[in-house]
Amino acid sequence: MENQTIETNVVKPSLSFIENENEYRMISFETETELDAKIKEVEDFLNNNHGRNKSEAEKDQLYADAKIIWEQYATLLRDMNFSFYLNRKQYQFLTELLRDKMEYDVNSVFLAIELTDMLGEWIKQGTSKDDQILQEYTTDATEITYIYHLIAKHKVKGLGNSTYRFAEVLKRIGAISKIIAYYDTHAKNFSKDIQDWVASFEPNILIDGKSWGRDQSTTEVEKPTKKSTKETTA
Repeated sequence: MENQTIETNVVKPSLSFIENENEYRMISFETETELDAKIKEVEDFLNNNHGRNKSEAEKDQLYADAKIIWEQYATLLRDMNFSFYLNRKQYQFLTELLRDKMEYDVNSVFLAIELTDMLGEWIKQGTSKDDQILQEYTTDATEITYIYHLIAKHKVKGLGNSTYRFAEVLKRIGAISKIIAYYDTHAKNFSKDIQDWVASFEPNILIDGKSWGRDQSTTEVEKPTKKSTKETTA
């Protein structure tokens, strides 16, 4: 999630998994629909609007409109929740690990306290009745990231039951992290795309792999010669 590299080919990860012949979704259909629709809206806006032969005021308005759509997407991404599923043993393992077994320093102790408070809130959502049924817990990207950074320091010895519980919890976190990375990569790509799109408003500036600002009757492909000075920030 910390990788700043701009990805050009982003493969959508699985948003659900199968266990005990049941399907469990990690984000709701509604959230998926809203995010995917906003991705398409940003792409369509950039592809269907251009600033060639427009006044500076018109160009500024196009940029402002594109930024609004991007910010709407960023807000959806920031506010999205995930379903984190644990059976009884997995929940007990995670609780005991954070509460009793991890060592914390000045940089991590407050995160640990925050997460144990979160586990207390999870109890109010219910607990699994046995070791097979999965209980759904609501979490967000920040909490998932905190959990991973804390328990990643944990070391296990051998392949006992606790090792398998550790691996199972990490697998759950990893599946959600892939979803976060997928949608976050779109946000980062759009930030750069909007800057390049604005640059294409100027004459003789074309962007590799994009149709922005191109004369469709011209087959010659030019390389971009200028970067936009405008920046898109969350």
